[in-house]
Amino acid sequence: MKNLYRVLFGVILISCLIVSASCARQEKYGQEISNRYLTPIKNILADPKAYESKIVTIGGKIDNECQTGCWFYVKVADGNAVIYVDIGKSGLAIPQYTGKRVLVEGEVIIKESGPMIQGKGVEIQ
Repeated sequence: MKNLYRVLFGVILISCLIVSASCARQEKYGQEISNRYLTPIKNILADPKAYESKIVTIGGKIDNECQTGCWFYVKVADGNAVIYVDIGKSGLAIPQYTGKRVLVEGEVIIKESGPMIQGKGVEIQ
């Protein structure tokens, strides 16, 4: 009977470890992301004036990041669209997360080099 309990306890323990390991840990920086509807980066790049000064939420992977974590580029899964995100002006910085999935909510700003996102909230997934 003791062996049955040990086996049962072991199965439950292993199951709990597997479930907890599979749960992705999210890290949040800045404001809470209020809008979960993702604006495609390619749409912002194709028609920046339509998005200028609007608050959008974008998603993708961090492609390149500055040493201090105050700006980075977000690339979509197919690699055909990349946009610059500046979070430093919002007083934010993130650890080095190149290659991680990210959600960013912020304002679209048009610079001479093209559109960018002034990030207000960031979630690393």
